[in-house]
Amino acid sequence: MEDKLLKYCKYLLIALMVISLAILGFTMLKGESSTDLQLGLTYGLAGIMVAAMIFSPIYGVVVDPKSIKGILVAFGAFAVVALLAYLLSPGATLPQEMLDNVGIDQKIESICDFQVMFLYVMVALTVLSIIYSAVAKLFN
Repeated sequence: MEDKLLKYCKYLLIALMVISLAILGFTMLKGESSTDLQLGLTYGLAGIMVAAMIFSPIYGVVVDPKSIKGILVAFGAFAVVALLAYLLSPGATLPQEMLDNVGIDQKIESICDFQVMFLYVMVALTVLSIIYSAVAKLFN
């Protein structure tokens, strides 16, 4: 069963790469005139990603019920990182006049600050894990 799923996942990954290249191609060829198509394709990719994020843990628990502990640890770590990013994000920092010029309010700015800070924390954790992995290989 797992080999069959691996085969389907491989083909799904190839299809997603082709769709991503199509989005890139439309962007390079059409410029801003194909924005609606690009947005639709991006929403489609995001939908597939969300479905995979929901299906993968459920499938993992069905195949191996002991894996629920690892899944809960991963969700807990995600929640801790999100909380850290929320606490580190500066919140509304721009003057209201500037926000009015671009058509957003302070709540949207706070959400954007949180998302950027979350990205920074995730990138930092990724770099730290790569460094840790390289150092651990040196000592093994």
